[in-house]
Amino acid sequence: MKKALKLESNLLKVSKPYEFHVGDEIKNINPDCIHYKSTGEVVFVHDNGDITYRVNNQGATYTPGDQLTKSQDQLIRIMTHTAIPAYDLTTESKLTECVVARIEVDGKTILAKNRDRGYKAQIEIVHELIGGVEVVYLHDKLTDWSEGMNEFGIGIVNASLSVDFDEKEGNLAKQNLDKGKAPKVSHDGLKIRTALAKKKLSQAIQSVVSFVGEDDKDVGVKGQTIIANTKYAFVIEMTSQHLPVVDRIDDEKVTVRTNHGIEYPDTGYTKGVKRKSSLSRMKIAEKELSKVIKPEQVLDTLSKEYTKDVFLNPYRRKNKYNMETTSQVMYNLNDLEFHLRWDIDHSEFKGLVDRLPKGYASKIKIFISETD
Repeated sequence: MKKALKLESNLLKVSKPYEFHVGDEIKNINPDCIHYKSTGEVVFVHDNGDITYRVNNQGATYTPGDQLTKSQDQLIRIMTHTAIPAYDLTTESKLTECVVARIEVDGKTILAKNRDRGYKAQIEIVHELIGGVEVVYLHDKLTDWSEGMNEFGIGIVNASLSVDFDEKEGNLAKQNLDKGKAPKVSHDGLKIRTALAKKKLSQAIQSVVSFVGEDDKDVGVKGQTIIANTKYAFVIEMTSQHLPVVDRIDDEKVTVRTNHGIEYPDTGYTKGVKRKSSLSRMKIAEKELSKVIKPEQVLDTLSKEYTKDVFLNPYRRKNKYNMETTSQVMYNLNDLEFHLRWDIDHSEFKGLVDRLPKGYASKIKIFISETD
């Protein structure tokens, strides 16, 4: 138990890379504090760094209107009244619309993802050393998007909250292809590859929330990021307009994220049939993955059709909104296995790129198959 609390203590520091100001909305994330999970508005920043906030939620030890004073290492900012490092929303993070999940099954920690795109994705699997750490990741050759796992059993999957851009990304990709060049439209692939080069989970999380790409206003990986090793798992939710919230995942839970905000309900799909789809895909995946008893059942479970409306299924086949599942990945973090299934109708698999040094004994096993 002490080890878990020590890791959480580290996360209290990486969860708030910006300074506090009066007017910020904050949350108490110290599990040892009697006011744990209280939220409120900052009303005073003390000279010693302590924060006084006016509570706006109800708990066993606090009520709306209470004023509490805490040290900064117990708090995370969930909304800011001031501008934060961000870049224009028209060019926000080009992540994937998808279903991402973490599940404990048969004593194994599994991360999985259905990746949806509005264009025919050109993907490859890259196996290499980054900073001396062995990594395997899916790489989108059109956008430089990457996600995968490393030799220390750290894995990363991500779901987008930048949904408006996702729906335009296919056209941008095609425009660049017509010009004879690949649209390197996101720095987030580099950010995730950088995080995968870390040996410790706390280091990888810190990298996810604070790494700056080529644009110094582009801080952290946006969207819903599930990051885990064999002992701990966390969900990080952030956008260019919202600070990162880092939540620890319950060991017994199946955790699924799609394309609507949980900590920030105003992000991602907020209305209409696309909101309905996001909620449906999450609910179905949670329900069906809870029935899984073996790791090899995970991708099959995420590829079945559960409703007549194909747009509401976790695995989305041809539909009028032109957002289809192009691939599935699954990481078995205990056995160091990376699984890819690519959709033969909606993606092109360009092969396995092996950049490991000659004679290097690989620790991660790779399995590649196809689906239709």
